Amino acid sequence: MKKTAIIVAAGTGSRIHSQTPKQFIPIGGIPMLAYSIKTFYKYDPEIEIIVAINPDFSEQWEMLSRETHIQDIPVKVVHGGTERFYSVLNAVNAIHNETGLVAIHDAARPFVSILLIEKLFNHAEISGCTIPAIPIKDSIRAHIMDEWAVADRNLFRAIQTPQVFDIEKLKNSYRQPYQPKFTDDATVFESMGNKIYLFEGEENNFKITTERDLEYAEYITAKGN
Repeated sequence: MKKTAIIVAAGTGSRIHSQTPKQFIPIGGIPMLAYSIKTFYKYDPEIEIIVAINPDFSEQWEMLSRETHIQDIPVKVVHGGTERFYSVLNAVNAIHNETGLVAIHDAARPFVSILLIEKLFNHAEISGCTIPAIPIKDSIRAHIMDEWAVADRNLFRAIQTPQVFDIEKLKNSYRQPYQPKFTDDATVFESMGNKIYLFEGEENNFKITTERDLEYAEYITAKGN
């Protein structure tokens, strides 16, 4: 079965407070984006890898390719959009095959494992859609009728990427207009009547959003060496 990996790397990472776009910030001496590219390639050297990048950051991409030998990995680059939806749309339109599976991953989750990718693809071959998720550990409250009411955390899950979909159904889902409620690819897919299936994600597959996240990522890489 034909497999594609889309890595979304078009954000600016404003909450990191860095002049360097977040996906190009080094972790353990390696640019964040390089982790995901190399992991998908190690999972399957035959997988098609498409990266969505803001065209303003093309110079950073060229530097990353040279310094990390990414140019040795077949990677197709498309322009990122003003919203995540448009970045994924551009990448989806670059997929030439009409059948198979596509994994859509955030470059800001550099520690996704080969094992998780394998499990997600295997599950999606049966279900047509697999979304990694992890339980909520903290106590939570919901804003209901102008009050913060206690909520059962067992009823909630934190959603991760890569999210894996049937290519044909995903392409059809991305033919609809953008809506603000599209917070991830699962919401786009589900809005067309497709069923969503959750699968157990990984704690280390966290998203780097803040400076504190970046510090923790450095700690993980240092601990692993």
